[in-house]
Amino acid sequence: MAQSIIVQPGTKVKLKDYDPDYTGDFKNKAEAQKVLNSMQSQMKELQELLYAENKRSVLIILQAMDTGGKDGTIKNVMAG
Repeated sequence: MAQSIIVQPGTKVKLKDYDPDYTGDFKNKAEAQKVLNSMQSQMKELQELLYAENKRSVLIILQAMDTGGKDGTIKNVMAG
């Protein structure tokens, strides 16, 4: 099931409309990790440009119960 994860400015968001088990087109964790590794340097460069511009920023929303892996996800994604 394809699911848009981009929210347009001014749009109201209802988290109940999003499947928490959604994994995109990835078949397994190893495949996702490979793509993440290849994109981390690009993410770092783009974040530095946004920071220097001082007008826009990146917002990442993680929804999970306690011990749901939010901290680990942040550390893993931003570790580049």
